[in-house]
Amino acid sequence: MQIIRYSAERRTEWDNFVEGSKNGTFLFLRGYMDYHSDRFADHSLMFYSEKGMLLSVLPANEKGDERGLCLYSHQGLTYGGFVLGETTGSAFVMELFDCTISYLRELGFKLWYYKQMPSVYHRCPAEEDEYALWRHNAIMDSCLISTAIPLNGAKLFPEVERRRLRGARRAKEAGLRIVEDGDLAEFWPIMEDNLMSRYSVVPVHTLDEMRLLQSRFPDKIKCFMVEGVEEVEGVDGVESVEGVDGVEEVDGVDGFEKRWLAGCIVYIANDACVHIQYGHATPEGKKAGALDLLYLHLIDKYKDDGYCYLDFGNSNEQGGWYLNENLIAQKEGFGGRGIAYKRYELSI
Repeated sequence: MQIIRYSAERRTEWDNFVEGSKNGTFLFLRGYMDYHSDRFADHSLMFYSEKGMLLSVLPANEKGDERGLCLYSHQGLTYGGFVLGETTGSAFVMELFDCTISYLRELGFKLWYYKQMPSVYHRCPAEEDEYALWRHNAIMDSCLISTAIPLNGAKLFPEVERRRLRGARRAKEAGLRIVEDGDLAEFWPIMEDNLMSRYSVVPVHTLDEMRLLQSRFPDKIKCFMVEGVEEVEGVDGVESVEGVDGVEEVDGVDGFEKRWLAGCIVYIANDACVHIQYGHATPEGKKAGALDLLYLHLIDKYKDDGYCYLDFGNSNEQGGWYLNENLIAQKEGFGGRGIAYKRYELSI
């Protein structure tokens, strides 16, 4: 097997392999990976047969510290690991690990940090690396717990909790409606205010970064928002809007204004799984059940579109050592249960 370090002239070959793989997502396409190339020293690898056929790719970056030079499953991505062709088997993945360790040893690397791809993103079973990691005495370095909802009619999964259904019903009764082509600039202040007030943190992405990514992947990155209306006090001539069904019917009525109450960004990772990257609401939106309405809408939408899972993302802080029990309880209330995002350390 021949190992080649990725370079820009191999971009088309890299992207074509990812799109035809059994466990790749659009986050591994170079247009996504390279948007923050100024922050990471890319050391992605491409694995070829003796006849020059591309067999696998590994999104990665290198970083040195007091321990020496380390290879990381790309630190700008939530998950990683070997991207595999649909015919890849266990013996071949063992060979991938052996060859990679030899390659890293020759270059003087001391440690390899390997992020494993959660199984909900697999188009078909692709956990061969789990066995290889055990065989190479890999140590689990971190573990984050995420919440995924099956969309393929799994009968054993929990039903949606009543309080989530009540919240969605309350939102409908208040005339809230969902906009599927929301403006990122409208959503960003809602997210920033909520993150700062609750956790004193800022979003991982800036607005400009997310706009750039959406421009590159308009079919993969979607912004959904929830819109409501409220009566403006002190305006004469408007007493009620009884019988008005939804926000659209209120357009042009004096004394009412539209307000954005909640939103989220959806990553359509591949044809197996969609991922909610961010989901936030204003204080008024939380009281009105805006996120309940939105999330139940997304579950129905992507179930009808034929996807297998919806991944809510992890509910951890401090690198996984703290579990936000309120946050994960909200996600589990929609019928979701845990999947692990694991990272392993291998000594070279």
